Amino acid sequence: MAAGYRSGAGIAAASSLALLAADAGAGAIAATPAADQPPADRAPANRAPADQRAPASASPAPIWQDLTALGVTCLVHTPRGVDTGALHDRLCAAVTTRAAKGAPVPVTATPLGGAALAPGRVTLLVQATVAPVNGADVIALTLRPFRNITGSGQFFAAAPRLVAAGDAAALDAAVAALLAETLPWQATHRGRGRPLPGAPPHA
Repeated sequence: MAAGYRSGAGIAAASSLALLAADAGAGAIAATPAADQPPADRAPANRAPADQRAPASASPAPIWQDLTALGVTCLVHTPRGVDTGALHDRLCAAVTTRAAKGAPVPVTATPLGGAALAPGRVTLLVQATVAPVNGADVIALTLRPFRNITGSGQFFAAAPRLVAAGDAAALDAAVAALLAETLPWQATHRGRGRPLPGAPPHA
């Protein structure tokens, strides 16, 4: 009787071990993902990482929002006083022509006065100072946008340019550089302009 009991107990223990082993094997198989199914925490291969997504286009600065017109006002200082002659006209014409390229609004040269205060208007204040350096006249150029609206001030303007007074090509290049650092549609950021909403396509 004792021998039979021991034999039955051994068979029962062996059966229990076999059942436990079978359950463990089934659990391991269930935990292993199929070869053709990626793990849940693995991103699909065609999903772009967050740092590679194209950045959203930035909105223009407040000074350029809801723009309706762009004016150009020039002031030329010389050792003899304010000059309203040939250099003034040449500078204003160069800035007006260059600023109009790709502009979404009309661009006109206007004298300093009430027109600069019109709603929706930005005026480019262009200042040229002529002074002798080592016996030859040079022109220091600055350009700053102005708009008569609260909260549209611009703390920094384009870096000043210095050119020889008699070098027309250098003057044109300086004007182009100043406008590229000022106008959103001619900005040099990433090598291309950033058009304003509603701007016509570039030619």
